[in-house]
Amino acid sequence: MTEEQARALFLLAGIDVSAVFKIENDYWPSAYVEARQKSPWWLLKTEYGLIRIGWRKRVISIDWTDTSVRKPVTEDDVTKGGTYVHAWTHAKAVEYLAALRRLAITNLEPLNPA
Repeated sequence: MTEEQARALFLLAGIDVSAVFKIENDYWPSAYVEARQKSPWWLLKTEYGLIRIGWRKRVISIDWTDTSVRKPVTEDDVTKGGTYVHAWTHAKAVEYLAALRRLAITNLEPLNPA
């Protein structure tokens, strides 16, 4: 996945990105140097926190550990948890990111609590 593709997924999901950082592919072991270099992962800074995204072998891994959201974003039969999900397509990645955005909005604390 390129930086432009990662940004496009977030744009389509309605999530503003203020910074993007290229990180090593977390899936391939360090012995697979070529695979790791060809398929970097991305850490995107959003108003909700840092979100990590990148291709595993056949799925797009999305991890939002560094946000306040601690809920699954889908009921689809995919690998998922309260801070991560695996998307089988770009369309599903956009769907899951949009769901994450909706959950993050409901978790945001008011700026001026009463």
